[in-house]
Amino acid sequence: MGQVKNRGTKEQRIKEAQKKRLEAQGIVEKSMEELYKEFDIPDDAEFLGYVVNAVEKDEYIAHFEDTPDVRNIAYSKTPEFSLKFENFEEALEVGKVVAEKYKTDICLLFETKKEFRVFPTYTVDLKNYYH
Repeated sequence: MGQVKNRGTKEQRIKEAQKKRLEAQGIVEKSMEELYKEFDIPDDAEFLGYVVNAVEKDEYIAHFEDTPDVRNIAYSKTPEFSLKFENFEEALEVGKVVAEKYKTDICLLFETKKEFRVFPTYTVDLKNYYH
């Protein structure tokens, strides 16, 4: 019984499994402080979430619905109207679907007092997911 307690809560174990799965794909999680420094983001910028960019279309996913009966994807020319994801894994799942048709990047979206700033952080390559 003590062994189970040492493994952490269910949420902690899920998060650790997700982290290991991403690291196996060469995706390393960074802190917000590291990202602000790496991309020279102003201190007043607010992180709005992860967005999916169809690179060749130069558009962002604005709406995504994928069911057994219908696949509906709407695009926006500007990131402010894009679908924003709280975590990378959710954006990646949508990005995989978009990557079936277009080169796709998962990006960080920030809003400053003057503009929206988008930073591509990961290019979805389906060869890494489907064998």
